[in-house]
Amino acid sequence: MKVKFLGWIASLAGKREMEVTVEEPVQLREILPFSLRGKDNIIVLINNKPGSEEMTVEDQDQVALMPVISGG
Repeated sequence: MKVKFLGWIASLAGKREMEVTVEEPVQLREILPFSLRGKDNIIVLINNKPGSEEMTVEDQDQVALMPVISGG
């Protein structure tokens, strides 16, 4: 599984991308770096669809985490 970290989230994760192999489906939060768990201001995309860290992911999934963008 490929996990991409965009924007300032890459700084928290310490990398822009990581490869993870999972033998069976797991909750996304189980494979995230500890520094990213439970953050409310992160958008999670799983296979280009909105998701959350509570969702189950599999080895062939693609995950992207990006900051919430706001402005006025």
